Amino acid sequence: MKWAGFDFGQCLMDSSNRKVEYWMAAVFIDEEKERSGIIEEKVKLYRELIEKYGDFRKLHEKGRHEVEEKVLENNPCLIKRYYEVEQKLLKPADGIYEALRHLKSKGYRVDVVSDMGALNVIVNFLNNYNLRHFFSNIYSPKGVLREDGIIDESFRDVSKEDGSLYLKLREDLEKSGVDLDNAYMIGDNPVKDIEMAKRYGFKAVHYAVRGKESEHADFVIKSFYELKNIL
Repeated sequence: MKWAGFDFGQCLMDSSNRKVEYWMAAVFIDEEKERSGIIEEKVKLYRELIEKYGDFRKLHEKGRHEVEEKVLENNPCLIKRYYEVEQKLLKPADGIYEALRHLKSKGYRVDVVSDMGALNVIVNFLNNYNLRHFFSNIYSPKGVLREDGIIDESFRDVSKEDGSLYLKLREDLEKSGVDLDNAYMIGDNPVKDIEMAKRYGFKAVHYAVRGKESEHADFVIKSFYELKNIL
């Protein structure tokens, strides 16, 4: 069996419209009437968290709990509004529908492989954009959401960063009859998605939409429209 795993953040989804100022304004517009200056305050807090974690992506993979606590004040209404606005700011990467249809027509099993702890964000995004049916499993540090809707918690707390996710993933794929010679990890991060995947026996496709192309990748693409030329 052939397999393709897609990273989520900055890969499957395009977050170029996710601007902090607009996001906080959309979430706190009602509160601004009673608490003047709160939007500016929350933008400042959000930027401080981005700086703490290193960048936007790392904050959203590892620090959503701090966003909910420090920015959203653990307020259920604000948290709900925050994630609703986020879904509106995200969109599927250009060419992803065509790439997924191509892979499925070629007999690939396709999964999401993400370091994002908020599994619900991934699922909501896939459902909102009619992408969920392309993917068998969603692998994340919260566990694996299987095709039948069951969460396999044996994957809890694994990570692409330290390789533990790839180790478990390799075992999982081998049990299901996937040939690792035809197992491709597709992602934008040259270390977590490419180098670490290669270290554990996967082929790797670097989705190099920004930054330097990985010299370790088996293939490099600038657009998902190119995927049909290599897989």
